Amino acid sequence: MRFLVVLLVFGCLQVQASENLSDHEQFCETMQETSCEHYLQQQLAALPAHSANWYRVQGFYLDYLYDKHQFEELKTQVESILPQPNLPEVLKVQLYFYYAKVLFYFEQPEAAKHYAGLAQHVLQEVYDSFGNPLRLVELANLYYTLNELNEAEKLLRFTQSHYLKSRDPLFLFELASNLALIHHSRQDLQGAAQFREEALLAAQQLGHAGKLIVAMGNLARTYQLLGQFAQAQRLYEASLTYTSAPEYSKQHSIYLLRLAELGMQQHQLDLAKQYLAQVKPEQLAAGHLTLFKQLAAQLGGI
Repeated sequence: MRFLVVLLVFGCLQVQASENLSDHEQFCETMQETSCEHYLQQQLAALPAHSANWYRVQGFYLDYLYDKHQFEELKTQVESILPQPNLPEVLKVQLYFYYAKVLFYFEQPEAAKHYAGLAQHVLQEVYDSFGNPLRLVELANLYYTLNELNEAEKLLRFTQSHYLKSRDPLFLFELASNLALIHHSRQDLQGAAQFREEALLAAQQLGHAGKLIVAMGNLARTYQLLGQFAQAQRLYEASLTYTSAPEYSKQHSIYLLRLAELGMQQHQLDLAKQYLAQVKPEQLAAGHLTLFKQLAAQLGGI
């Protein structure tokens, strides 16, 4: 599939993977005894609809839905907001970006490419108002989603070269994570591991549980695919400290499943059975559920 959207020209161009991936997380740090989703909904209900502050919080809510893979609700929210007149330009980019993502997810690639093009067009017009390299990584991730690996890498390399002195751990995490995706897609697991090691260092500096879970899980899985089973096991086991929180229950079951698989790969059958017994199959998507059933059969049932 050829992504025909014209590249932005700022000298070259670049991008990333969610409007501002930690915006909603930072906003929700002020919440008291409620989930981030509920807190965002409360704030939206309390603000005048379509006011500047309402749009600001709505942007955080879109970030949340995207990060949690609630694509049905994200699509509904975007479609309800897009027709509104006089949308803030930055929010408009965000809406186009997320709509392109969900359309691709729902197997509408031509429509997705159209909205990706609109996102780039608006971004070119308001680039100076962003002042944030995360937005550049964001667009590169959109190229990656549309299987335009060369364009995605060009943008990421441009961003990397123009922000060499950046010490922002969130930016470094997203940049390294997206470069790892490119290398992994090209079957360069050693290259992917290098960037995922960098992403983990940035996540540790950032100190956010969600980013640590992603970084540790991605690197552990790459080590596993490289046959470095002991290193993968140590990382997955370390990640359970974070995934044990209720909001990360799906990741918790996936990482336990991978630990069971690693037990089998290292001929540690008792350990494999111990980990598999802790997996909640109802938390698994189809691919992981198939693996669960295969391991359970090999281990004589759970």
